[in-house]
Amino acid sequence: MASYMPQDVFNMCAVTAAQYSTSEGTTIEEFAKRISDKYRHHYIDDGYEEDIVLAARNVVKFLESSFPGTKAAAAVRQIQYCIRKFHPTGKKKFFPQGTIFNQQKVPLPNRVSQCATDVAVFHLGTLSGTFPLAPQDWSL
Repeated sequence: MASYMPQDVFNMCAVTAAQYSTSEGTTIEEFAKRISDKYRHHYIDDGYEEDIVLAARNVVKFLESSFPGTKAAAAVRQIQYCIRKFHPTGKKKFFPQGTIFNQQKVPLPNRVSQCATDVAVFHLGTLSGTFPLAPQDWSL
């Protein structure tokens, strides 16, 4: 059953694109194309490659303004952990992950701005203790 890309998957794509652009020397556009090609057969959205680019640029701006120097890499890992393990409301995700279990029935009209909001929520929630720190050995 085809579905639209869920917000948490979109958020993870954008944050990971931001990570690759700051640490791996890959441009946001290159990563967005690569990830979009991978997800194209899972989701029926149009234009999410361009939206991932816009959202990733927003994430990079947010990280650059929030974290000087090398602290941004740790922040990206923490945000990825939060996206993977929690809802922006603070509730822990208990359901299995994957495209079969994560169906979005309607397109998300504001996914770029929602991504920026979710990243800020996860960042501020981590600072306030709403979200726990990612374990030292955790990786995506």
